[in-house]
Amino acid sequence: MKKFVFTLETLAKHKATVEKKQKAALSQALARLNALYAEQEHIYQAMRENAASQQQALEQPGELAEELKRHDNYQTYLRTWLEEVRRQIAQAEAEKKRIQALLTVTLKEIKTLKRLEEEQYQAYLAEARKEEDMEIGDMIAHSIKAVNSEQ
Repeated sequence: MKKFVFTLETLAKHKATVEKKQKAALSQALARLNALYAEQEHIYQAMRENAASQQQALEQPGELAEELKRHDNYQTYLRTWLEEVRRQIAQAEAEKKRIQALLTVTLKEIKTLKRLEEEQYQAYLAEARKEEDMEIGDMIAHSIKAVNSEQ
């Protein structure tokens, strides 16, 4: 009896490799997204600190116009930075969704391949049983012939 061989084994191995690469890419995309969210939170914290500092400057005597201008410039810088980070977050979210969609397709393909492999294996087992039954039948027929020829 020949050994079982899944006819799509090469494709199944390729899909498994693709799955690993996609999972690694998804992991990197999530790490990038987490870093961007942390950066966004850092900007929000800087904005809160700048607002608090500006409030203190309003309560202090001194060069108010220069101090307010400095705070305003810093606030403008923070807003520009925040817009850029939000743009990067949107891109990272889109990339994450794209990779997830690809991974979903790959996982469905792998599941289909596993189902096909199981079907092929069951067909192989059925064929093996038929061959075994035929061999047993041949042995019984041969035994009966031998007994009949002795009589």
